[in-house]
Amino acid sequence: MNDIVDSTQTLGVLIRATRMAQGLTRDELAHATGLSPKFISQIEAGKTTAQFGKVLELLGELGIKLHAEPSTPIPPEIATAATRRRRASSKTSADQPR
Repeated sequence: MNDIVDSTQTLGVLIRATRMAQGLTRDELAHATGLSPKFISQIEAGKTTAQFGKVLELLGELGIKLHAEPSTPIPPEIATAATRRRRASSKTSADQPR
């Protein structure tokens, strides 16, 4: 997996795929980096942060391409799995319409 990073979504998929290929959970990565699991989840989901979203916009406007080459090989099946959205939180039977 060697992609041009042109959106927060592309970066998020790359981060998630690399984390998965390294066998790390979000909690383990959060502990290793000092970031919250929620923040990592948001980044992996491609949520635009003010700072990074603006940087990508600036790079795009200037015609600058940001390339990413992960140090861990990412098998195709993990790359595909990383692009899938997580399941919505499951609802209890009490939450289901009758």
